[in-house]
Amino acid sequence: MELNNINKQEVYDDDFSIHDLTEIIINSKRMFLNLFAIFFLAGCAYSFFSSNVYTSDSLLTIVDDSEAGGTGFQQMSNRYGGLASLVGVPLTNSSNAKSDLIIATIKSRTFFDHISSIPGIYPSLLAAKSYDPASKKLTLDSSIYDSSKDIWVAGKPSTASSHYEYFLKKLSISADKKTGFISLNFTHASPEFAFQMVQTIINEANNLTRRQHILQADQALKFLNSEQLKTADIGTKESIATLVNAQFKVKMLANVREDYIIRVIDPPVISGSPSAPDRPRIIILTTLAGLIFGFFIALYRHYFSQSKKTRKVT
Repeated sequence: MELNNINKQEVYDDDFSIHDLTEIIINSKRMFLNLFAIFFLAGCAYSFFSSNVYTSDSLLTIVDDSEAGGTGFQQMSNRYGGLASLVGVPLTNSSNAKSDLIIATIKSRTFFDHISSIPGIYPSLLAAKSYDPASKKLTLDSSIYDSSKDIWVAGKPSTASSHYEYFLKKLSISADKKTGFISLNFTHASPEFAFQMVQTIINEANNLTRRQHILQADQALKFLNSEQLKTADIGTKESIATLVNAQFKVKMLANVREDYIIRVIDPPVISGSPSAPDRPRIIILTTLAGLIFGFFIALYRHYFSQSKKTRKVT
């Protein structure tokens, strides 16, 4: 019975306390100071040697056809949607569906291939080396692109998967499911180029969708006109005539409306301050990581040395 009490007392004596923690920290204060200095200087070096990047953003919305006097189009879509789907005529008017379609289009490889073919885009995207805020000049890597001769040193790189993935890392686009608003931003070493990319993405998304819808409308009109000649049923002719009018409206809007599918609510601007790196945060987190690392080292040393002493005494 007395032996059990002695064992229990020994267990309780080994409990960890605040006093033990304070003693460990005091005994390891030199190590803490050294680690603090090392991690603090490492954080400073990393943050100040990291290149600045700038972000340009814009808030967008999907254009509603009813704003151009097309309230009847939505009603017609609900009424004849089943018939239209049978003949391959798209009459979807869902804002969320359009938002998802636009986001998928902008993030597609086809869209990346398209904007990469626009003069001045691909070199600044892939060969950017440094940016001078004073002169507002973007310097390109001469080993990749010769700016003086306006040629690629080793030939124009293909739109490979690595380049496409790099583009997606610089791009951020998402839709708010409640409001339907689309947030678009692009990050780059040059604030002017980031601004240019956001504008280009918006314009080309409108242009590509416009051309696609005009092509689809032409194909639908060709099909509907041929079907109208084949049928003698008055009801069917009236339904087809309604669908024909809808396709004429699509062509009309595509040719007269500049913001065909995307309207800018908050236009992009040239950023005056870098969005990254967050230097104070990097320094604070790096220093904190050093102190935590030092704390675990101090605990390890304390209990490791204690266990060694216990083994020697035994």
